Amino acid sequence: MMHLPRLLWPILLLLTFHSVSVRAEEAPHEDLLTVDNRLTLKDLVEKALPHYPTSQLFAAKRLEIEARKTHAKSFLPHAPSVMLRNQNDKILSNRGEMEWEVGIELPIWLSGQRQAREAIAAISAQNLGNDTQNVRLQLTGLIRDALWDIQLAQGLAEIAQAKLESASQLERDVEMRVKLGDMAQKDLLVAQTETLQAKTEKINTEAEVQHAKFRYINLTGLQVIPAEYSETKSSKQDVEESHPALLDAQGKIALRAEQRNLVKIETRDNPKVLFGTRTTRGAFDNSYNDSLGVTLTIPLSSETRNAPARAEAEMQYVMQQVNLSQLKQLLAAAMHEAEHNLEVGKMQLEVLTKQHQIAQQSLAVTRKAFQVGELDLSDYLRVQTQAFNAERAFKNQQIQQLWNTARYNQAVGDLP
Repeated sequence: MMHLPRLLWPILLLLTFHSVSVRAEEAPHEDLLTVDNRLTLKDLVEKALPHYPTSQLFAAKRLEIEARKTHAKSFLPHAPSVMLRNQNDKILSNRGEMEWEVGIELPIWLSGQRQAREAIAAISAQNLGNDTQNVRLQLTGLIRDALWDIQLAQGLAEIAQAKLESASQLERDVEMRVKLGDMAQKDLLVAQTETLQAKTEKINTEAEVQHAKFRYINLTGLQVIPAEYSETKSSKQDVEESHPALLDAQGKIALRAEQRNLVKIETRDNPKVLFGTRTTRGAFDNSYNDSLGVTLTIPLSSETRNAPARAEAEMQYVMQQVNLSQLKQLLAAAMHEAEHNLEVGKMQLEVLTKQHQIAQQSLAVTRKAFQVGELDLSDYLRVQTQAFNAERAFKNQQIQQLWNTARYNQAVGDLP
């Protein structure tokens, strides 16, 4: 491996960062978001809800509910049938025998069948409201994360901008001192390299801001953002039964229970009543005889037919119960994590606040020492880097703590 003189390393770094910066500036991209002071988080969720893919199922579910209600309220459980029958001996004995029969066959509700279907329709309508609230909560969680993701990225970009301004000012000061003979040319190269590093960091952080904005626009379908979306921590201490996700899961269990009950009722096909007229003419007889008849058909129950349906209904019911148990575990874990993050974040913020204050004080003292020539450039850059790192960690934790509050509210199921 070729060894370069120590003086050439800053020049090589200078050229490398310059080429990266030029390429980044050649392809600018910006996703614009308009800040609306009147837009609240609740308004934002409602405006974004139609754009959320899952919400597109609501219209289809409403149609399904109306169909269930129509079926349950109908006079007949199924469509009636028309019967037409003719019998004659023209092809065989040909003695003039003729018989015509016309009738309509009407299905009859089984005992309890109509009530069971009405209960299914009613629970389905109630579940639509629970499902809507649960989907609204899911979307709220995504929007909460998207908003604070933008805020966090913007915070990093602001620090990168401040770092670039500081590095540029330092480069100008070093350049002036080089001209005065107080510093060496290599110090100027180091300062220029530091500026380009800061510029590259600024470009990268601004790119992350644009990525975060695009994710927000892609999620909400909007190019407007609230001016304020900080939240107050919910007063709830645990995941309550009124949590939208739990209500939705419990509603599905109730629906499966009614469907299981319907399967128990529908152990056989619906009975049918046939009302018909018959016109007959005997052999070698020119007169017709008309009569009116009623036929009752009662299907029998069969274990071969019923066992699969009962097993499927029981499986669906148990699956919903399992889903509820799993959901409770997930919500409890999310609640614990959100609460723990708030507690730990508060302690971290206290430490980082003190660390940030000490770093700023140290930077002020170091800057004065550098300006009067009591400290070399490398030591000053080291202290300055520590100060910016402390500021980045401090501001990140400030935003993260607000984000943790939003996630806590999400965990307990609070809607804005």
